[in-house]
Parts: sequence; C-alpha cells; structure tokens
Amino acid sequence: MRKLSKLTYGFIFAIVALTILLGVSLYLGLSGWFFGNTTKLESDLQLGQTVNISLTGSEAKAVSFTFPGSYLPGQQLEQFVNISNISDKDLHVRAKAVIFDHSEGQMLVEVGVSGHWTENGDYYYFDEPLLKSNKIALGSYVKLGEDKYFNSKKSYIITFIVEALDKELDRETIWGY
Repeated sequence: MRKLSKLTYGFIFAIVALTILLGVSLYLGLSGWFFGNTTKLESDLQLGQTVNISLTGSEAKAVSFTFPGSYLPGQQLEQFVNISNISDKDLHVRAKAVIFDHSEGQMLVEVGVSGHWTENGDYYYFDEPLLKSNKIALGSYVKLGEDKYFNSKKSYIITFIVEALDKELDRETIWGY
C-alpha cells in the first residue's frame, strides 16, 4: 500500500469542505433562508401620524399613507398635515387628497380644512399667499366617502398632493382659480 502525500491530504480536505459548503448552501437556498418577504417597510407612514410638507418654490409634492380597509364609509380619520414655505418667496398653495385602489383607480377624499381654505373642483386653495418661512395647517382629518366600501383584507393608500406657485405667477391662468 502506498502512502498518501501531504498534497493529496490537502486536496481531499478541500473537496470535503467544498462538498459540505455546497450542501449547506443548497439546503438554505431551497428552504428559503436566503430570501425574505417584507410586507411592512420601515419608511411606511401610518395614517394618523402628523406630517410636514416643505415647499421650496413652484413645485408639487406628495405624501402617502397606508390604512387598512376595515374603516366604515363616511368615517372621519384623524390626520394632521402641515405645509411649510422654506423658499425665499411667497407662494400660492393648493392641495387635494385621494385614495388609490387598483380596481377603481383614484377616489377623492374630503379633508377637514380650516377656514382659510376654499374648495373648488378637486382642490382646496389657500385663500392668501403663504409667506416665506411660514407654516399652515392643511387639515385635521380626512373623511371617507359615504358610498365607498373598502375590503377589510386589503390595505389602501391615501395621498396628499400639495402644489405651489410663486406669488408673482398668475394662478388664475395656470390653475383656473
């Protein structure tokens, strides 16, 4: 019988170690250990959290919240949305809230606005220009439609869309109000 050399022992050890690693990798891959399914993102905003939207000039910004479909039609949901003007100019501001459902598309939502907002069409318009470095409250709640029923097994997205125009621009020509 011939004696094995040190080099042969090294090759045998490498083959056994690689075979074990391959087996462990296959087992973990097939069992799903390498894969994960995340249903809740860390950046996901829940309805009810106060949010501040900062405007830097003539632009549009949106913020979205998820909520479960277990709410009843016509129910008021507390939601505070503030708008800040961090630009160096005064701005005209308008906003709206919509719920998106993949089967029905976009549905408008009533927003509990203060007395300085005027509803016209799909939007709420702030009555006077938002002065630079000032902050206003858009609303304190949203009210779901009286005739809209939601599936309690689904989650829905409500989005607040805020648009701003420089005070020097003619908002009636651009926005029609």
